[in-house]
Parts: sequence; C-alpha cells; structure tokens
Amino acid sequence: MTKLNTSEQAVFRRSLINLASLMLLMVLTTGIAGLFAAWSLSEFHLRIEKSVTEASSVVNDARLVQAEFKAKVEAWNKILLAGYVLEDRDRLSSAYRTQAKKTIDLLQSLPAKVDRLALLTKADEPYKLADAVDVPKILAELRALNERYETALAAASAEDAMDGWDPMLADGQVRGADRPVSEAMEPIPAAILSAVEVNLLRSQQLGAARFETLLRFVWSAIIFALAMVAIMIWRILRHPALTR
Repeated sequence: MTKLNTSEQAVFRRSLINLASLMLLMVLTTGIAGLFAAWSLSEFHLRIEKSVTEASSVVNDARLVQAEFKAKVEAWNKILLAGYVLEDRDRLSSAYRTQAKKTIDLLQSLPAKVDRLALLTKADEPYKLADAVDVPKILAELRALNERYETALAAASAEDAMDGWDPMLADGQVRGADRPVSEAMEPIPAAILSAVEVNLLRSQQLGAARFETLLRFVWSAIIFALAMVAIMIWRILRHPALTR
C-alpha cells in the first residue's frame, strides 16, 4: 500500500469518521428499538396485572352482593324477633334499611365495573355479562322485594295489629319472597369470572403476538444496522489507496 497524499488522507479520514458515526447511530437505533420493545412488553404486563387485580375486586364485589343480601335478610329477622319494643324496632328497621341500600348500591355498580374492566384489558368484545345474568332485572326484583318488606313492616306495626306489633303477619307476607332474588344472584360471580377469564386469555394471546412482533422489529433493527456497517466497511476497503 502506497503512502496517501494529503487529499487521500482527508478522504480516508472522513470515511473512517463516517463509519464510526454510522456505527454509533446503529448502536443507538438498536438500543432504542430494544428499549421500546422492553417498555411495550412491560406496559402490557402491567396492564394485565392491573386487570387481574381489578377482576378479582369485581368478582369479590359480586360475592359481597350476595353476602349483603343475606345480611339484609338477617336484619329483617332481627326485627321480627325483637320488634316488640318500639325503640328496638325503630333501631333494627334503620339497620335493615341501611343493609338493603348497601345491597342495591353494590348490585347497581357491577355493570359499570365490568365495563371498566373490559376497557382496561382492551378486549375486542365487551364482556357478555348480560348473556348470563340480567342485572337490571335483578335490581328491579330486589327493589320490588324491598317494597314488599316495607309493606309487611308497616302492616305489622299498624295500630290494629296484635299488641301494636304482629311479627307473624309480617313474616307471612314475605316468607320465601327473597328466595328467587337470592337464586338470581347466585350465578353473578361465576358469570363475571367466566367473562374475565375469556378476555384475559385473549389478552395473553395478544401479548404473545406482540412479543413476536417486537422480536421481529428488534432483529430487523439489528440486521439493518449490521448491513449498513458492512456496506460502509466495504466502501472503505474499496478506497483507491487500499487497492493499490
């Protein structure tokens, strides 16, 4: 190899600088691609983890509706047993109404929570909760049942009632009335859990597909970077000064 003149040295030096710059650029590009892939997968897994936590909370709320409903029935039974004293009857009636309202509020909030969960998991299709249980219908039946309890309570507390309080009359008007509503509530937790499992499975499949896409993206960035560096090295090796 002959000695390079000043002009050739400048060209060769510029080629080496271009090669170093290109290699740095390719390293940065590959690094950015890798960081983006890692961030995207991390964000996806965090969303899935949040979805699982939210799903568990929604299922627990559905089970809590059943527990609160049973507590409402128990509060009613306490009125029947200890309602002979007016002060006790008023106190227990207030506790019963509070329990009834909690049951209504919890049940009423379930559809919105399920919809929010569907948005959180970015499901292709909304959860088919209504296909398994008709929450608005159960709500209507529950409200009607509560009115029936209130009517029975008023009848048992009427002035013409036995000794001013007739628990047998109240019990006779609502006996067994809570059973249809209780049975209608039974499938709600299972229905929500089933819908959640289907959509979480779909989310996991989307996660696997995303991983494959990001993996191809990173490998493409690496191959492109290596190709560009190889081309630059090839051009430098073809420099007239190196081919003499």
